[in-house]
Order: sequence, then C-alpha cells, then structure tokens
Amino acid sequence: MVVATGIADAPYRPSWPGSEIYRGLVVHSSEYRNPTSYAGKRVLVVGFGNSGGEIALDLAIAGVDVALAVRGPVQILPRDLLGFPILAWAILYRRLPARLVDAINAPILRLAVGRIEKLGLRRAAKGPRQMVEEDGRVPLIDIGTLDKIRDGSIQICGGIDRLTPDGVVFADGESRKFDAIILATGFRPDLRQLMPDLEGVFDRHGMPLVTGQATNAPGLYFCGQITSPTGQLREIGLEAQRIAELARRDRVAFSRRSASS
Repeated sequence: MVVATGIADAPYRPSWPGSEIYRGLVVHSSEYRNPTSYAGKRVLVVGFGNSGGEIALDLAIAGVDVALAVRGPVQILPRDLLGFPILAWAILYRRLPARLVDAINAPILRLAVGRIEKLGLRRAAKGPRQMVEEDGRVPLIDIGTLDKIRDGSIQICGGIDRLTPDGVVFADGESRKFDAIILATGFRPDLRQLMPDLEGVFDRHGMPLVTGQATNAPGLYFCGQITSPTGQLREIGLEAQRIAELARRDRVAFSRRSASS
C-alpha cells in the first residue's frame, strides 16, 4: 500500500483569546481564491510562509489594505539567483550537509534579499536548508512580496496576542481593526488516524519516519510526506520511482518464496 495523501490535507487553524467574539471573516489560506471579495476591506494575513507571502502580494496588487502578522524569525530566498532558479541551486548542493550549504550561500543571499531587519522582520538563526531539514519549515521564495513591503503596500505586524470584536491586539500592545483574517498557518496532517494500530512507523506528530523508502511495516510505503528543499513535486516523482522499484522487488521475492514452499 502506498500512502500519498500529501502534507497539505489538514489545515491548521490556531485560536487566540477573543476568537469567539471577533465579528470579521476568518478563513484558512486553503480557502482563499482571489482578492475580489476582499475589495475595500482591511485584511490581516497570518503567517509568512509561501502561502502567506503570495496571498498578501495578491491582495496588495489588487489594492487591498493588507498587513502580515509575522510572529518569529524568517528566512527569505529570491526566486532566482545569478540567473538560475533557486531550486536549481538546492539540487546542485543536495549532497552537501545543510550547515555547509547555508554557510556557503549566506553572503550572496544577504546581498540578493537585502536587510530585512529594516522592514520589521527578523532573520532566523538557522539557514534556509537547515530550517527545511530540521523543522520542516520552507523559507519564503520571494516573487514580489518584499517589494510591496518596502513600498508600504503590505504592512508588517508582530504576533497576535488576542482578538477583539473588530480586530486584533498584537503582542507589542498595538491594536488594529481588520475586517478579515486569513490564516496562512499551514497544515498539520496526522496519519495515525489512518492506521492507528501500527507501531514504529510514525513520529510523535503522526508523520512517517521515512518516505519514499521501505517502512517497518511490510508492503507499506509513503510518498511525498516530508518537506523537501529541492522541490516537493520533483521529490515526489523521484520517490514514486523508488517505491515502484521496491514494490517490484517485493513482488518478485514473494513469488520466489511461494514457489519454493
């Protein structure tokens, strides 16, 4: 059996004190379609991953009054570096240790991205590759969001402390009114609900210990269930090929055992 349900099948919707009294619209990024319904509204996008950055950019281009709530330090990558897609660099360095890759890339990335501290953002201590491998967090691949932050079209706010009937109070005490909140807060899939009796297959968060390889359960494989620094779709394709070969070998081995018994 191959489980290929993906890592974006269980939207995570955080709750804050006051969530029950907030009168505005609250939606998850998975429900966002376009900026049309947000015209003339004040919108807060929560989260600075790729979904949050791209939704805020989409809203800003449409002229919507939009702000980004960014709670912690971030990493930002340019879409292209020295004329090559940033994922091409990730593939080039894929066999090197994460810390070494981040150390090599740090100076040129700082030049390419600029001083994000001037924009009210904090740079994470971990490099982009290390962040993906150790925390499962994908850095923002900038396709124009930073330019909109620089020109004031997208405002930067801190983490949320609580909601009010008509807005948000942030951790620094600032209070602002918002008509809608878009939760770009990612997904929290827990595959244990599919196979609750299996042991030695999942970590404490319900994610598979290995993907694209044989598991501790004979005949069970996971495909595309771990965030990859070299591109999710590319890795899914490679994993699918490995799983097909492993399944073929298992079938041959089973046939041989059956024939000899």
